[in-house]
Amino acid sequence: FLMGRCQLALAGKMPFTGEHLKLCGQLFDFLRVIECWDDLDAGHWEEHSAQHASSLGPVLAATRSFQQVLRTNPGWLFPGKSDTLTLLETKLEAALKQILPNEVITPYKNAKDADGALIFLCYPLDVVDQAVGAQILERIETITGHIAVCRYRKDSYWCKDYKELYADPTKHFTDEELKERDANIKIGEEAQWCLFDPMISAYYGKLYQRTKKEDFLKKQQLYLARALAAITGDDCEFGAWMCAEAFYLAKGKWQPNDNTPLVWTMVDLKMAIYEMEISLGGSGKPSSSSCAVS
Repeated sequence: FLMGRCQLALAGKMPFTGEHLKLCGQLFDFLRVIECWDDLDAGHWEEHSAQHASSLGPVLAATRSFQQVLRTNPGWLFPGKSDTLTLLETKLEAALKQILPNEVITPYKNAKDADGALIFLCYPLDVVDQAVGAQILERIETITGHIAVCRYRKDSYWCKDYKELYADPTKHFTDEELKERDANIKIGEEAQWCLFDPMISAYYGKLYQRTKKEDFLKKQQLYLARALAAITGDDCEFGAWMCAEAFYLAKGKWQPNDNTPLVWTMVDLKMAIYEMEISLGGSGKPSSSSCAVS
């Protein structure tokens, strides 16, 4: 919320009002009080209590964005404790420096050295430098499948024959229940998620736009092609031309899971296409001659 609200204000789409400024100040002060940089949460995937890099990154991005809001509005003061933003930025940067390029190092029993969620720290949050970004991309290659990208190795959500094993795909599992579920998974049988290829493509696009290195453009094209190839065909039970959440193994066949179509995947793909247009010399904006689609 904080990151999105700041970006809307910075883009002139939704200027801040006094009440929203006050609310954001209260939220940042709350994050300070709970010491979010040292807090255990359920992470992107609402699983496994741990200190997740992918949870800290959005807070850092929001902190920096709100600082930018204040800089672009001379005379505005932070509506909370005066040192909150500086403290958050310092603590979050230190925590991420200790964890990255891993997703989790604390507690050790839940450690993850590769997780697809880390791509969001590269793009669109832009809270890591190019060197750390390269390490994250290298780790993600180890969880990349033939269709899409696993969330992480030995991820049992939507594992092989998931709907037969668990009657309710929407069930929330406790940490203890997760241990039992995770016991069923074998490496290579994890679901492959369609959220990540578009973001990897978009990030490579940003790298190409900054450096003009052809290798980055080739990688941008590769991951965009993978994302497009994952769009459903006529044999999909949910219909053709759908952006799936993930593909999973069901009775020996890889097929889209029940969360198809998924708006999150659609938005990611739209961003990947946007960055590709810029890489190819376009503006990324719709042309005036574009036909409206009803």
